[in-house]
Amino acid sequence: MKQNKLLHIMPECFVDTNLIEYLLNAGVNHQHCCSKVVGQLNSTFADKFAIGIIDKDKVQLGYIRECDIIAQTEHLTLMKHRERHQYLITIAPAVDKFILDCAEEQMIDPNSFGLPTEFKKFTDESKKVSSNSDPRFKSLFAAIKDNSEIHSLKMALKYLCENRYTPDSAHLKEIFVGQ
Repeated sequence: MKQNKLLHIMPECFVDTNLIEYLLNAGVNHQHCCSKVVGQLNSTFADKFAIGIIDKDKVQLGYIRECDIIAQTEHLTLMKHRERHQYLITIAPAVDKFILDCAEEQMIDPNSFGLPTEFKKFTDESKKVSSNSDPRFKSLFAAIKDNSEIHSLKMALKYLCENRYTPDSAHLKEIFVGQ
């Protein structure tokens, strides 16, 4: 169990939660869908710093129209709300494909961790409630941690957490796109 709980970081699904907790070595505020992430951003965190992390394969949310894009990679888009100290990270098309693509790029076989390589079967595993703490996924994340997009995600999250109300957008973009 993680001692430190970062309630202001809200991933939408179970395997996202596992990934973000691995990257930050802390618990996060798991939500069950995109609309719940946005609901939290609009209510509980309306006047506070927060970061939402959602899959982009879902219907576009109105909240996204209130944000400006800071930076993009192949799978990740980092956005900031125009009026609030809130950030939204979308993963395209969804976290399971992102993880598989990162593993492929690093020449890591998910089978080595007891996970399927076939997309549908991998998605079936990643959609299980247990994927939020599944050690097989944690081991896979450790193996792909040097992937450039995984590294960008980790560094951007850490930078935002350390500079909640005073981040430099140009520096954040450099961190995110690895310049």
